[in-house]
Amino acid sequence: MHLRREETASVEELAELAGVSKMTIHRDLDRLAELRMVRKIRGGATLLPSAVFESDYTFRRRLCRAEKRALARRVGELIEPGMALILDDSTTTAVLTPILREKKPLTIITNARGLINALVGEEEISLTCLGGQYDAVSDGFFGLVCEAAVSRLRADLGIFSTAAVQGASAYLHDPEIVRAKLAMMAAADQTVLAFDSSKFGKSALNLFSPLDEFDRVLLTGAVEIERIEVLRKAQVPLELVAVEDSSSSNQQEATV
Repeated sequence: MHLRREETASVEELAELAGVSKMTIHRDLDRLAELRMVRKIRGGATLLPSAVFESDYTFRRRLCRAEKRALARRVGELIEPGMALILDDSTTTAVLTPILREKKPLTIITNARGLINALVGEEEISLTCLGGQYDAVSDGFFGLVCEAAVSRLRADLGIFSTAAVQGASAYLHDPEIVRAKLAMMAAADQTVLAFDSSKFGKSALNLFSPLDEFDRVLLTGAVEIERIEVLRKAQVPLELVAVEDSSSSNQQEATV
């Protein structure tokens, strides 16, 4: 999809690429906007997020890859064989798949379709799939069924990420996703929030959680000292994670 490569495109550009009329492109964009696959803007469309629009899962998966790998390595150090883990639907936790295979045996509880598909049938991994209504933008399952299922479970460690960070709090776009993640947090003895510095300055409509409610907050990427000071003053249990993948264009170490 052209938008997944370029992030933003005009109606004229899309019409020329597709060989159709601008009216057809407008109708197609209206339908994609209804499905929350794109965000319409004046004269075109974009996949970039806003306070009420989250970019789709496939687009987000290719962002900040080195940062996500760095976070996954650090999270992997917290996982021990025999643990029960709750994993959310984020593209950050999706990167944990090979590490989970190395840490077997494990019990995995998740609402993320990608993790379910990757781990189903894996030897020495007991997989509990949280049901609910499927959401294509997040590639996960949410709603009352998901929340009720996780409320009857218990895990050693819950691993989460977030769409945006403002001040010392995490925010998400969809209230149903907030409710699901809060239910998962309540079911975990220890919780970890892992995110990269691109989440700072982004906007999302719904408060997920103050960062100091997590047992560990892992942050990677280039971070201004002022943001670090805000988190320290809020007594956030912050740990900076270095990006070690020199092959990525996103490589930058967090600075204090």
